Amino acid sequence: MRVLLLHPEDSIDGGVWCQQRWDLIVDLGFASRETYDAWSRLSETRVVSIHQYAEEIEGFRWVNRVFEQGRRRLVDRMGLDWWDILAMEKYQDLHTLYLFHQLKSEIDAGSVELAATRSHVSARIAEQVIGGSLRTFGRAETGPLHRVRRAFRSARNLRPAQISEIALDKWDSGYRLRSYWERNGRARIEEPCVLLPSAYSNVTRTVLAYARELPSHRFLLVTTRKNANPASVPPNVSLASLAAYVQPARVTLQEGIELKEQWKSVFQKMRTESVEFRATANAGAWDYFPAHLEQGLHLREAWICVLQSAPVTGVLCGDDLNHHTRLPLMLARKKALNSVYCSHGALDVGFLFKTPYADFFLVKGAMEQDYLRKAAPVVGEQIIVGAPGSDHAPVAQRNTGDALIFFSQPYEVIGGRGEAIYREVIPRLYSVACANGRKLIVKLHPFESRRMREKFVNLALPERRHGAVEIVEGIAAETLMSRAWCGVTVDSSVAVECALRGIPFFLCGWLDFTGVGYQQQFARFGVAHVLQAPEEIERIAVMVAGYRFISATSERLWQAADHASLAQILFGTSAERSPDIRVR
Repeated sequence: MRVLLLHPEDSIDGGVWCQQRWDLIVDLGFASRETYDAWSRLSETRVVSIHQYAEEIEGFRWVNRVFEQGRRRLVDRMGLDWWDILAMEKYQDLHTLYLFHQLKSEIDAGSVELAATRSHVSARIAEQVIGGSLRTFGRAETGPLHRVRRAFRSARNLRPAQISEIALDKWDSGYRLRSYWERNGRARIEEPCVLLPSAYSNVTRTVLAYARELPSHRFLLVTTRKNANPASVPPNVSLASLAAYVQPARVTLQEGIELKEQWKSVFQKMRTESVEFRATANAGAWDYFPAHLEQGLHLREAWICVLQSAPVTGVLCGDDLNHHTRLPLMLARKKALNSVYCSHGALDVGFLFKTPYADFFLVKGAMEQDYLRKAAPVVGEQIIVGAPGSDHAPVAQRNTGDALIFFSQPYEVIGGRGEAIYREVIPRLYSVACANGRKLIVKLHPFESRRMREKFVNLALPERRHGAVEIVEGIAAETLMSRAWCGVTVDSSVAVECALRGIPFFLCGWLDFTGVGYQQQFARFGVAHVLQAPEEIERIAVMVAGYRFISATSERLWQAADHASLAQILFGTSAERSPDIRVR
């Protein structure tokens, strides 16, 4: 059986592979059924996406079982588990391993000829699962020259600020260079404060919203990248860069050597004991570990310096999947400080496979509470219903704005074919907007390239009227809400923001290949209507006309926290903290 693996950046008819006959073509990216039907006709063979084998949350529960095999085996002098810190970066690769196991049942037993349009970790994982030797077309994409070419191609679609941020993350991961720029950037706080670590603007927005709820208490926002810096901070919040707290490399030199030796031993044992680990190891998924261990120790010392330089009584973390901000939460737990977690999105799939380290978990309403209870081994009393900000309070009527807003996403991050998605969705949305006297607004995610999205819009709508489509970037989604007639996305937390404002919202259900269960949860709690096929976009106007705001829905999404109870879990002593927080 001849199987071709199609890289997300390659097309079905864009290379020498299209001149050969295949029994099955597997796209390592994802697009719609309409796209794969067209490709199947073009290639005269079956074309599928590997992502279509994702099941609602079960795949990520399987990932957690694999992660569990490595926990408590790579522990440093402070008792921190570095497998639990760094391995989470590869949850998508492990999920890909799960997907190929699902696909394998459809592949004829016996001899398999496996080929890939280019070298890719997912292709190497497929080789481990399906068997046989993997053949790639063209030259292997390895070596410094290839990396430079690839970086140049990517940079053409980015803003200078994005290029600078990516470059620093890659080549100054230990913050050596940035520490010189920020040497005098430490915050000076004398009164007790809660640390707010952040690596991204969305996380900053969430933790600052909680800080605003307690104006008489002090907070320290420490950012790991410029992207996380807010335009302004509330009067009760001090701002600093983690780079200002970086310690000399010699502090962790010996421990780094010892921990990397320990990793070699763990690596060999897990290769022997775990089929899943061996498959991903053979695919090169864990090659990054030694370098990240060394960098991680530098980050640990920087966060320790933060905790020692200010009278920090607790940590409020808005992203514990990113190890840069997971570390201070783990350190808070080790040091018996108050440790609280609040997801910066509507739901958090990470709880299906990460260890929950916080003492308390702030959720914004019953929908998030329900998802967390199903996903994580968290005691019920640890889950606190308490949302920040009165400005997010539900409204009782639908907005009747002038625009149909498509909230775009960085689909390519998880293999999505952005151009194919735009070609399918944008013309239909444009038609609905024009037919109802509205403008189509494409709101970009911070990780998206405006240049690339403009190209996709032009390809999807070559004959559109000038100014009929507005592409918006660099502003928070909520600033557009007053203009929204309705909202559309594939899978985004902005659906909840719109539901709270009485704005009809629609999810492109036929493009949901994530396996995280967000769309299903949104539908269960009445957040949005899930469109099952692209043709259903044409019915949006009818559904908007029939939309009725239901106050009970908003109440299940958003319950504002009581200030006194919030202060207890963030600033109180262990005797003062209560697992019973009130909602107002």
